[in-house]
Amino acid sequence: MKLGMIIFLLVFFCLYGSINFYFFFRAKNIFQFTGFLQAAIFFLLVLLIAAPVLVRALESLRYEQLARAVACIGYVWMAFVFLFFFISLSFDVVRLGYRIFSSGSFQFKTIFFGIAVFLSALLVIYGYIDAQRIRVKHLEIETKHILPGNGKLRIVQISDVHVGIIIREKRIDPILEKVREAGPDIFVSTGDLLDGELDNIMNDAKRFAAIETKYGKFAVLGNHEYYAGLKRSIEFTEAAGFKLLRDEFTRVAGITIFGEDDITGRKSGETQKSRYFQKELSQEKNSFILVLKHQPYIDEEARFNLQLSGHTHGGQLFPFGLITKLYFSKNYGLHELAPGKLLYVSRGTGTWGPPVRVFAPPEITVIDLIGKKAG
Repeated sequence: MKLGMIIFLLVFFCLYGSINFYFFFRAKNIFQFTGFLQAAIFFLLVLLIAAPVLVRALESLRYEQLARAVACIGYVWMAFVFLFFFISLSFDVVRLGYRIFSSGSFQFKTIFFGIAVFLSALLVIYGYIDAQRIRVKHLEIETKHILPGNGKLRIVQISDVHVGIIIREKRIDPILEKVREAGPDIFVSTGDLLDGELDNIMNDAKRFAAIETKYGKFAVLGNHEYYAGLKRSIEFTEAAGFKLLRDEFTRVAGITIFGEDDITGRKSGETQKSRYFQKELSQEKNSFILVLKHQPYIDEEARFNLQLSGHTHGGQLFPFGLITKLYFSKNYGLHELAPGKLLYVSRGTGTWGPPVRVFAPPEITVIDLIGKKAG
């Protein structure tokens, strides 16, 4: 395991553990449980904190059904306790402000705790249902470039599907049905298509492979393809019918598609941008240039018309969108970087971790390029 991943996991589990123990001590302060009950609840919380690690261990041991059960319980709890933390902390701020600016008392600790639990549970139920309601985001982009046929080209983007322990058949099929309904000329995946170590994962690749397009299917790697295992991720992506672009480009349907490997590969030494790739991306100007890049970093020297990215999930769980915006100022949506130079960041199509989305609904993106007619 790389040092960067170890540091990330240590920071994550320290923060996640602290949030869980915040819940524990708030509940203990309200209900005053002691003895065996206190020990049992504490032990259960430790298991819930360790759920992500337990899921990976069970996956590697090929206990798929047990891993799925642990994942569902552990990740739904993760969503609940994160939401509880932010809601309860908001109440704490209100109480503190009242104490500072008022001479009266403002207790109601039990009521606030109950409201925080109720609202968190309500948001988890809402978010669990909403995460399965795939939206279709339509964009229409005009260009002076010549496009085939009547001058209209339809590109359909998916991103961050995270096929794995939770995102399987029943969650994949509605996504692909939306893609079919859109009728893509070109179908693209902007990373994190895969997120698992399951033996029978290739059955899900066949579902993607069944999608037909006029000009082809193209994909780039995301950070989770590296976490899941590069060899298996490449095998899955290609079995899904995508042409994988790893710092490569291709010309199709009157446009040039550049696919950049994820920065995770560069940090781990797996890939390096070739000088030829960099040169072409900075000089290409004869056709509409589409860049596929998982994380919404902008190469200022690159010459392109549209970059499609994902990675942020739009935060996935409010208020994490505010946090991801600190790292990626262009967190979601269509952004004009310069005249004729656009970036679109998808909220993502699946979920990572909790199968829950709160105020960040999943989407596929349908982009209609409107250009000049050929001939």
